[in-house]
Amino acid sequence: MNKKIKFLGDVFESSVEKFPDKLALKKDDTEYTYAQLKAEVIKLKNHLLGLDLKKGDKFAVFGENGPEWAIGYLAIVRAGLICVPVDRLLSEAEILHILRHSEASGVIASENYIDKIEAVKGELTDFKYVIPMDSIKKLVATKDIPTGKLDSDSLAVLIFTSGTTGTAKAVMLSHNNILSNLRAVEQMIPLSENDTLVSIIPMHHTFEGTAGFLYPLYQGAAIYYPASLKPKDILETMKLAKVSCLIAVPLLFEKFLGAVHRKVASSSLPTKVMFNAISGVGSVFKFLRKPLFARVRREMGLGNLRIACAGGAALTEKVARGLKLLAIPILQGYGLTETSPVISVSPLEKPNTASVGVVVPGVEVKINEPDENDIGEIIMRGPNVMLGYYKNKKATDEIIKDGWLYTGDLGWLDDEGYLYITGRRKSLIVTQTGKNIYPEELEAKLLKSQWVQEVLVVPRIDPETKKESICALIFPDYELLEQYSISSDITLSEEDIESIFKDEIKKVNEDLPAYKKILQFEVREEEFPKTTTKKIKRHMFIERGVKV
Repeated sequence: MNKKIKFLGDVFESSVEKFPDKLALKKDDTEYTYAQLKAEVIKLKNHLLGLDLKKGDKFAVFGENGPEWAIGYLAIVRAGLICVPVDRLLSEAEILHILRHSEASGVIASENYIDKIEAVKGELTDFKYVIPMDSIKKLVATKDIPTGKLDSDSLAVLIFTSGTTGTAKAVMLSHNNILSNLRAVEQMIPLSENDTLVSIIPMHHTFEGTAGFLYPLYQGAAIYYPASLKPKDILETMKLAKVSCLIAVPLLFEKFLGAVHRKVASSSLPTKVMFNAISGVGSVFKFLRKPLFARVRREMGLGNLRIACAGGAALTEKVARGLKLLAIPILQGYGLTETSPVISVSPLEKPNTASVGVVVPGVEVKINEPDENDIGEIIMRGPNVMLGYYKNKKATDEIIKDGWLYTGDLGWLDDEGYLYITGRRKSLIVTQTGKNIYPEELEAKLLKSQWVQEVLVVPRIDPETKKESICALIFPDYELLEQYSISSDITLSEEDIESIFKDEIKKVNEDLPAYKKILQFEVREEEFPKTTTKKIKRHMFIERGVKV
């Protein structure tokens, strides 16, 4: 990365110089070249500085992914203000909390969500301005207003974590925090002006913000935004973009594989036979995967795909295996909002989907207090570590100690420097005999079953004996169960479905020591509630189970 770039608002400057007339952002019929992008950002920056705002004031951006969201973010930080990205799916109470806690002076908001802002702004003392996103392009260019001197180590973005534990904190990231992470990502995932991306992860999320928004703009790539997150719109956009780099959460890749198999299931018998035969050949002769599945990839808009990167949640072995079979080059990354966010990523030349990759340049990782299996808490330090939690010194001091950030994740490093995640420290189950059980390990084993769509492993305490046992909460693949019912001409009862999962759990238990065995389970009718990056909200599930 150009070392001269010290501020987030300038991140696209080198691309403007090199590729002024090249496409930068596109959604439906709205598109901006790099020169047009800069002009729009400067117009909005001047408009913001013309308001009653001073350097360091907070200003929110709120709405669907799109060019106007990007322009709003870039203009805010270029004006020397602090950007507060807001999750568009939050409730009015949560939006009120973010705007109040951040002391935001205003918001750039999508027309679809202005009603939510209007509903809460009367309860905010610092809040003055609501700028509709569709008014940005109507702004008239004025004389440039100088921003004044900025500090690259000063606060640039205030991001409220979604988390899986139910507690949201405001993470303070500086210009240098994020730019240092862009420089690290650049050395691991090469992009160029010839690449195209489709933005799917919400832009308020740090993973998308850094890897799917700021980084492509620095490299001169083009970013396409689907009209909605409906599969049809995503598919159409990927085909239009001829997407070459896809950054998404694992659930999207899982849905993609599901769509492939549904398409095959509804095809003629010869097609099914051919697909199964090709799958068998491709699993044996790896060099045949790409040509054999070329048509499948083209139909899914992935004919030009050269990099697929999963992040924001764990990539299951089942999904990784399915993508490999289709010759889709999948990489996995790991990071936290508090680390801007990337800590590690699989190297292109030697990917390992069982791992979350190797530590990115400039970052140091250690395993703190490892147990007999070399598993301990992952701690790290580097220029990408946040300034702290906004107005929460106590929480900051709990996570940052002597310059090291304690991630709360448990894992280990192998001899080649690959990092492996075994679970969350807070979800660790410790037996009465002091044995450690990592729920994520058991979940990974259950997810290998074709019948299991989602699963959580949680402890249960018997109210009479007070003893703790392991319980699996299972959301089945109901589509597959239905297909099985049709093909076998059998109507599956509730007892039949429970019997299927009893058998699956028994298979898993066969290879486990007694203290790890799953002793209860429950079959769910609905998907688990999730964060915006599709992580299951684990803290919500303390329920009774069915004995195996």
